[in-house]
Amino acid sequence: MNIKTVKELIELLKNTDIAEIEWTPERVRIVRGLNGVREKGASLAREPERPAHIAAKEKPTVTITSPLVGTFYRSPSSESPPFVQVGDRVKKDQVLCVIEAMKLMNEIESHIDGIVTAILKQDGERVGYGDQLFIIEEL
Repeated sequence: MNIKTVKELIELLKNTDIAEIEWTPERVRIVRGLNGVREKGASLAREPERPAHIAAKEKPTVTITSPLVGTFYRSPSSESPPFVQVGDRVKKDQVLCVIEAMKLMNEIESHIDGIVTAILKQDGERVGYGDQLFIIEEL
């Protein structure tokens, strides 16, 4: 990434609530100041402003938190695909991830039927009790 691109990105995000950006060749991760994390495939376009009457009709979300301290894994093994991706529809009791604690793999399940709107931890990241892992929009 060159300096011109960085300056353009800073200018674009100047008046937003974005607190952090992580840029890799495969993806862009954007952390919003108050609303948690949203993963963007490769797009840096701002989300359009929504009128208040439309925002009020949005479906409620549920945050799935870690029930223990351990290491967060998105898939059962390094060769397996992730349990879920952003945008996936999930059912109540469906496995979302595993947390390894004391050599035991603990499956973390969805509490509701819904759509995964955010994955808040990276594969292999340490998590603590109560850390936010997923945001799921209720159906």
